[in-house]
Amino acid sequence: MSLFKSTRRTILGLAVAAAATPGWLALGTSEAAAEFPTKPIKVYVGFKPGGRTDTIARKISQYINDNELLAQPMVIVNKPGAASANAAREVLSADQDGHTIMHWSHGMLISNALGVNEIHPEDFTSLGFSGGGSPVWAVRSDSEIKSLNDLVTKLKAEPESLVEAVGIGTVPHLIGAWLADSAGFKTRLIGAPGGADRLARLIGGNADIALFSAQEYKKFQPNGVNAVVFFGAERLANLPDVPTAKELGYDVVWANPAWWLGPKDMDPEAAEKLSAAIKTAIESDEMKAWFSENSLDPYWTAGPEATEQSLAVLTTLKKVAEDNNIKK
Repeated sequence: MSLFKSTRRTILGLAVAAAATPGWLALGTSEAAAEFPTKPIKVYVGFKPGGRTDTIARKISQYINDNELLAQPMVIVNKPGAASANAAREVLSADQDGHTIMHWSHGMLISNALGVNEIHPEDFTSLGFSGGGSPVWAVRSDSEIKSLNDLVTKLKAEPESLVEAVGIGTVPHLIGAWLADSAGFKTRLIGAPGGADRLARLIGGNADIALFSAQEYKKFQPNGVNAVVFFGAERLANLPDVPTAKELGYDVVWANPAWWLGPKDMDPEAAEKLSAAIKTAIESDEMKAWFSENSLDPYWTAGPEATEQSLAVLTTLKKVAEDNNIKK
């Protein structure tokens, strides 16, 4: 027998054996996937270091790294600009092996609703929400307005009699318009893009209403401001006396969740490992305590449900923007 024929028979024999063992190829693929991650995982954040989205990404990643929930470290990569679109494009163009993901806030939904960019939730693989943070509407402590009911009653009787400080086309603008549409009133707007700007307008007497994150509000409260409504799904533990818009009869909930995303059609086993690690982190006592101390709400929402909720919010934001002719 020639060497060629012998080699050929050996190869054919291996092929037949492989075909007769259906799990053989699958096992090899599974074992390769089980090695994930094989290198550090880049976590893109669309903002400069120090903001809420960046800080949460770092805290969750640090917990995962410190507790070795993954075989390789998570590394934060800040890519600010274009309403987080710069960071999103890095992730969307990355390999689908799970080594490049993103930590996103729902501010990008507003960018989509206003047509600033076309990046859409369904462009990604959704890994899940790791908690969120909701804002409050506040007035001056010496205002005649002591509750949301007072505010609604006054504005219905005297339309545009109260001034709302907002950054045009920002989260405060859209949330305020959303509540106004739901309750049937209208405010008068004055420009104030940042939280410190809105505080200055409010305590300076140039505005009557301003929106702050719960964390900002706790910080600004000694300056003489009083929250009349919280926009979370439920009352916040360290703001127990501030009712939600929903419990007052208005279906307005802005959770601004911490959303973890990967490229579309990402490797499912890599996605599962990442989701499991993030879920373990946010459900830990350490992370729950940190979130609560910072006026944030710790919870886990699985990837598919996170996408479903985000699409519903995006639909609402587009309607609010259209009804109020809000443009960036």
